[in-house]
Amino acid sequence: MRTRRQKILEDRQAVVERLNAGQNSLQIPVDLIFEILLRLPVKSIARGRCLSKLWASILERQDFTDHYLTRSSARPQLLFAFQDRCKVFFFSAPQDDNSSLITASYHMSFPVNRVKEIYSPMVCVREGMKTPVTVWVICNPSTGQYFTLPRMKTRNNKCDVRSFFGYDPVEKQFKVLSMTTLAHGKRDLVIYKEHQVLTLQTGKLSWRMIECNVPHHHGINCICINGVLYYKAKNGADSSTYGKDIIVTFDVRSEKFGFIEVDKPFIPVHTLINFNAKLASVESYSFNRRSPIHLWVLDDIEKNEWSKHVYKLPASWEEVVGDADLYCVKVTASNEVVLSGYYQRSPFYVFYYSLEKETVRRVEIQGMEAFKHFQVYTFVDHVEDVKVYFKTGS
Repeated sequence: MRTRRQKILEDRQAVVERLNAGQNSLQIPVDLIFEILLRLPVKSIARGRCLSKLWASILERQDFTDHYLTRSSARPQLLFAFQDRCKVFFFSAPQDDNSSLITASYHMSFPVNRVKEIYSPMVCVREGMKTPVTVWVICNPSTGQYFTLPRMKTRNNKCDVRSFFGYDPVEKQFKVLSMTTLAHGKRDLVIYKEHQVLTLQTGKLSWRMIECNVPHHHGINCICINGVLYYKAKNGADSSTYGKDIIVTFDVRSEKFGFIEVDKPFIPVHTLINFNAKLASVESYSFNRRSPIHLWVLDDIEKNEWSKHVYKLPASWEEVVGDADLYCVKVTASNEVVLSGYYQRSPFYVFYYSLEKETVRRVEIQGMEAFKHFQVYTFVDHVEDVKVYFKTGS
């Protein structure tokens, strides 16, 4: 029986033979063709798919898109989103560039009625005028595609909907976890009762109902680390811990829930981040004043053991940051906290605070001046993905 690697190599050879067909064709080695294609920018990949069915079949092959994603992961991007009237616009800029001035690249836009929330790469939209309903739009800024997810099956069409986006690195699958409100607990705490999952894949998309053994109400802060979604919540179980802060875990692959009890008071005002592949929490608003930064890291999830780390803001903080109203976006792999403003200014800056060096630097982002005074949504670790997950959109 052929192994998966043997099959990939045989398929690659078949592709090259078709490209090299013809008496006067130069014989190009298989590895060289793929190496050239992997170095192309995403816009060139998109154009290449339109050349012919042969090129489309090459550029949509799973081994090619997987290799492209792996290479792109080594150069993550900052992603910016704006809503202007009836459209949402996306831009990106290098994340780990040490330059003090960077020009953002425009990626895509798509029409919407009224945006409710934006989480990369999802946009929550309220559709309809007389009877508005909540729907989610998935977009891939790298390919310019967007797709409205099917409406969830629920017993209450007027319920609130929360959705999170996760990635399973083992099966290499993206999934959407959505929850709807169907009940109120004691003291009017809204409880999420229906939990559904949708796997992004080619073909027909559909929601699957899954079980969640502890009722809860959650906020909007979420992060995915090594195939596990974490988000802040309040316990909705009828017990002595009702209304207490918890962190919900959701294994993207097994689709199982877990819960971490939190006794410390820092959770409500903190942002969940990825710190050296561990879940951590940092106070969202600490970066607007000259006070130490308190970071809590979950060292042992089974024992629920947290360690506290304290970092000082540098003496140059006021000179570099000034009076900018900032919030913590997330932390990069190099342990730099990315800070952004809520609205587009001119000039517009993104700030990096190094947890290791306790230094701060400022990067000016140009190319988005048309959205001055608009609310800006900033995201880190955007990776260019050229895989085609759906065939509709523009």
